[in-house]
Amino acid sequence: MSLNLLKEQLRKARIIRKRDYRYIINSITEQEPALEPAILSDCADKLLEKLNYKSATKILTPEAMGISIATTISLKTSIPLIIATKRRKRVLREITIEYTCGYEKGILHINNIKKDDKILIIDDLISTGGTIIAMIESIRKAGAEIADIGAIFDKRDYQGIEELEKIGFQPKTLFGVKLNGNKVEVI
Repeated sequence: MSLNLLKEQLRKARIIRKRDYRYIINSITEQEPALEPAILSDCADKLLEKLNYKSATKILTPEAMGISIATTISLKTSIPLIIATKRRKRVLREITIEYTCGYEKGILHINNIKKDDKILIIDDLISTGGTIIAMIESIRKAGAEIADIGAIFDKRDYQGIEELEKIGFQPKTLFGVKLNGNKVEVI
């Protein structure tokens, strides 16, 4: 039921531009309107039905918008959570990665990934795939594996799913969205 509410919110959402990138103002990615706990819980449950997570030893999400769904999944599965942060912590084995996403370039710092970990990557959405691709590269360099990749939705206009498929991954999402002028089509 609450997934239908989310889809309805997306269909009615405003689209704003920042340079060439288009944001969808919605409860998942922008907390506008406020993110209802039932939506978050239902999204986590439905995503878990699609994900190969049982072998995962850790969940990894980038700062900041994926934190709510990754935390919910961590609570439901008891899999420890790692947040890739923009702030460097200067701890042993810290991994620093450069990423390019739809709206910015930056650096993320990842801690606590060890050789032989199986990482479940979770985010709120997949747009260009740039952040997730950078995290995949760092996970592999650390000697760990990717158990699976999941997001609540993907923006089809930015081809992130296709970019991840090119490097051998099949990310799981609940649904896709397509931007049609000032309208959001839920697929």
